[in-house]
Amino acid sequence: MKVVLVTGASSGIGKEYARQFAYRGYNLLLVARREELLKEIAEEFKEEYHIGIDYFACDLVSDPKAVYDYCQEKNYEVGVLINNAGYGDYGSFIEADLDKTLGMIDLNNKALVALTYYFVKDMKERGYGTIINVGSVASFMPGPYMAVYYATKAFVMSFSMALREELRKYNIKVSVLCPAPTRSDFWKVAESDTSSFFNDQVFRTTTQAAVTGYKLFETGKPYAIDGPGYSLLISVARLMPIELCARLVGLVQSKTKKKSD
Repeated sequence: MKVVLVTGASSGIGKEYARQFAYRGYNLLLVARREELLKEIAEEFKEEYHIGIDYFACDLVSDPKAVYDYCQEKNYEVGVLINNAGYGDYGSFIEADLDKTLGMIDLNNKALVALTYYFVKDMKERGYGTIINVGSVASFMPGPYMAVYYATKAFVMSFSMALREELRKYNIKVSVLCPAPTRSDFWKVAESDTSSFFNDQVFRTTTQAAVTGYKLFETGKPYAIDGPGYSLLISVARLMPIELCARLVGLVQSKTKKKSD
């Protein structure tokens, strides 16, 4: 069975991204750690969209190859891989939980690279495929008070664009979805109280981000930035000296409070 594989599919952008494909009749394999949520979503989508759907609960950090092995066992052909799983953390780097910080690098980067490595070889053999890695508007700038998270998303962009060029001759498209700040569980995991500075108009919904993501799949463009005005903001940021950009981002993010504060 041909499937679209979505990681981090138990909530947030991942769930809504999967919904965009389900609505259009694509079969799905949903991957995340929370099995009960995956089961609920799979049952909901199957009833509503009448598609072939399966789920696989696993920890992508400890065993990303388990996902590939499961696909081999089930004879799933992954034509579209959406590497969405990831998390962030807010606060001063020197006060951060080191285990959480390193875990963020492992999930946002190492697991993404591993999954891409496993599935891209099959795509090459078939002569086609699509990989969409979820970055962020953070992919384009340094981010004081979320320094490691911003750096992981810069890695996603750099890795993806290099890979896009390498794989072009094999008819494999690699793109990056760059969501703006989005209302989701992300901020809870990041322990960030955004109400202290941001207002509702700043945030996008997970559905809006997913719609932008599906359009990216259709167009095959290198990347897509979700959210009106953010493309201009990023263009301005990229023209600045990097030190000035970091200072301005730091000023904005210093207005946000840690949940525990």
